[in-house]
Amino acid sequence: MKNTFTLMLLLACLALRAQLYDAQWVIGPNTSVVDFRTIDSVHTYTISRSMATTFTNACISSDSGELLYYTNGIFISDKNGDTLSNGTGLSPCPYTTQYEINGLNIPQAALFIPMPGNNQYFYLFHFSNDTLNDGRPGTLYYSIIDKMGNGGLGEVVQKNVVYYKGIFRAGGMTACKHANGRDWWIIQGGRSNNTYYKFLLTPEGIIDTLIQNIGPNYNGPFDVASGCFSPDGGKYATSTLVGLITVMDFDRCSGEFSLPITISNIQGGSSASGAVSVGFSPNGRFLYVSERLYLTQYELSNIHDSVNVYIADSADFAQIDFVQLAANGKMYGSTWNGGFYFLHVIDYPDSLGNSCHFGYGKQPTLSDNSVNLPNLPNYKLGPLIGSGCDTINTSSANLAKEAELIRIIPNPANKYAYVEIGTPGDYEFQLLNETGQLITSKQTKQVDIFDTENLASGVYFLKVVDRKNTKKTITRKIVVQH
Repeated sequence: MKNTFTLMLLLACLALRAQLYDAQWVIGPNTSVVDFRTIDSVHTYTISRSMATTFTNACISSDSGELLYYTNGIFISDKNGDTLSNGTGLSPCPYTTQYEINGLNIPQAALFIPMPGNNQYFYLFHFSNDTLNDGRPGTLYYSIIDKMGNGGLGEVVQKNVVYYKGIFRAGGMTACKHANGRDWWIIQGGRSNNTYYKFLLTPEGIIDTLIQNIGPNYNGPFDVASGCFSPDGGKYATSTLVGLITVMDFDRCSGEFSLPITISNIQGGSSASGAVSVGFSPNGRFLYVSERLYLTQYELSNIHDSVNVYIADSADFAQIDFVQLAANGKMYGSTWNGGFYFLHVIDYPDSLGNSCHFGYGKQPTLSDNSVNLPNLPNYKLGPLIGSGCDTINTSSANLAKEAELIRIIPNPANKYAYVEIGTPGDYEFQLLNETGQLITSKQTKQVDIFDTENLASGVYFLKVVDRKNTKKTITRKIVVQH
């Protein structure tokens, strides 16, 4: 009995040790850190070299909870505040250049993910608005950091790798662990539509891209977005500044959304005022919706029931912006206008209504916060036991194996592209343009040919769908060059 208890305690300690990537939050623009490694207290400290941040903010700690890297979407800093080796020039475009002094003005436009299966490397997923004057993200990038580089301070070894092109909402990028507990789904919403792009990250890189149309349209120009998953990964919520709030079920195995429900956030003064941020309570019972002047709690079992847990008065210049769950089980909110040395706190976010104990400015910080909090997914989420894909030797590995057997000849293509998959089956080959629109499709057992002579030069995508299991797809890039 004693040995069993010791083993259980050891496993619990190892699990906790490996799940501290979100232990420290970088707050800007005069850089300070909020440290959640001690559950019953919060420690704060400053970093001598400041990184200017406005809306774009992401950071990550080591598996033992020590701060590693943080970014404002323009460059990456190490734990000392020094620019990471090769860590400048992210997401190059005119919009990035315009915001170079203060950091990108896009919420949730950067996100750190540990490389699946290899704790020496970290991905940074990032984007900017590709053009000025109401431009929106069109190019999604990733960069890879080797934490052993530059004497252990870290070095960017791949930078600005384009993994998808389209037209996306301004912000709202988030991620959720695959049901195998290792791989990741990276989520980004499309612009002026109800399209969601889902990228499956595995040890082999991004091996799958799913495109799904579901729920209400999110139309510009006020499509500045937020998005998050419930702590168990079973639900996803998203909103824009103007529009409905959408909550959907999420299948961590297949990456499919289902059962969308919408919330008209009338607290903001109109039937579709949207929100600046959404966040789930630890047990997933409640969704907290921040709309600058209001913080509203919605009970998801009865979505029409809501409670205002905070309402700004005429003298309140701090107000509320981004809301996020921390490692200590509390939720924190940044200030809308910045310039305040505190964060708002929800002490008991799993409790109904005012019993959640909203504390205005309750958590002091050592610098003013910069409107936003760092973009952090739930790094602690493990495999979904009993799901059928709760082990590593399942869907993502099989997809990777089959993806290696796909041949596209020639590539780049001029007049035609010959496509072959190594294993015979019942497939649909879909040819998509950069924005994910279907150009043509073919049903085949193994081989087919696409006429590319009349297509404009550029990047296209071949999507292979297993017709016996339509949730199983593989996407490969085709370049047309005349």
